[in-house]
Amino acid sequence: MSQVLIQPNQTLLLVTILVASAAIGILGDKYHWFGKVSGILITILITAILTTMDIIPSASDQSIEVTAYQFVYGYLVPISIPLLLFNAHLKKIIKESGRLLLLFLIGSFGVVAGAVLSFFLFPLGIEAYKIAAVFIGTYTGGSVNFMAVAATFDFVQSPLFTTVATVDNVFTNLFFLLLFLLPAFPVIRSKFITYDETYDVQAPLQKTEEPAMSPDFTMVPLIGSLLIALLVVILSRWLSDLLTSNLAIGIDLEILLITLVITLIANLFPRLLSRFEEVAFQMGMAMMFVFLATIGAACDLSVMLQTSFFIIGFAIVTLTVHLIIILIAGKQLKFSLEEVLIASMANAGGPSVAAPMAANFGMKKAVTPAILVGILGYAIGTFLGVGTGIILQ
Repeated sequence: MSQVLIQPNQTLLLVTILVASAAIGILGDKYHWFGKVSGILITILITAILTTMDIIPSASDQSIEVTAYQFVYGYLVPISIPLLLFNAHLKKIIKESGRLLLLFLIGSFGVVAGAVLSFFLFPLGIEAYKIAAVFIGTYTGGSVNFMAVAATFDFVQSPLFTTVATVDNVFTNLFFLLLFLLPAFPVIRSKFITYDETYDVQAPLQKTEEPAMSPDFTMVPLIGSLLIALLVVILSRWLSDLLTSNLAIGIDLEILLITLVITLIANLFPRLLSRFEEVAFQMGMAMMFVFLATIGAACDLSVMLQTSFFIIGFAIVTLTVHLIIILIAGKQLKFSLEEVLIASMANAGGPSVAAPMAANFGMKKAVTPAILVGILGYAIGTFLGVGTGIILQ
């Protein structure tokens, strides 16, 4: 790792930078500082530039421990998910999850098609099928699937493993940037419907009006929301540890259980959570912006340029084919651009990134479906990766 200006152990300063980057994105959205460009994109770009310029440490460098980043991944993300789901009423989201599920499955097919094409395009030797398999796993599910597929094919010990992992980290984050940027291109937006009846969002690019804060915006809803979210995370972690140890499950169930528990509470006690819903959503979004700033910190362009051209090409072709297929399918099936991008984000980034994208588009009812289809990727990503790898082998 090259020497950085701000050291990994300067935790408070790094947290301040992450929060400041999030604040710029949030305020930019509110006051339209960046025109049609999403504030989320700006937040990610700020920390990506700081990382590339060696001002802050990279969040993708596994050789160092950065407490600030670990805090965001380990605490802020799990707490933010229940805060975003206080309005997760199942009766209202069943049909929405069905639509998003269709797009997600189409996107998964696009990932497989792109990886298979890359397998034949790039001469990567006898381990090419393993590279195809791990890319399918990670771009259908996430890092858990990446490691599961790599372990299945004994790829972890390969000299190519570190390079593939680096390209995966960098290009996943670059792909996030692209997805957030696409709505700003009129030539793309004009191809999609501008009224989404499913989510009841008119002119999706135009942010929905921010609801006026309740007059009761006091410490009661603030501390009440935070307490409920913390209790949900604690219970879910306990259940996750219990199930993982007793059932020998090879995936992390925490996000799935957090979603399940808060959804049950939201449906069993709707009046309780409705009192805190608006405050909880605002807090959850603020935390998600900080998380996205951390995502930007994992995007070190200088590291990417030092890796294998063929492996970089493998990732580019895989993601490009996926994006082309899901965009064409979305247009033909009369989906909005927002729905397509959320489904694609669920493919490439999983539930923790798809959820804030849905929220950023003002599609609150899409937050839970985004998480659910992202979690589905955890379930099928390993099977798709391993299955395709065996066939290519």
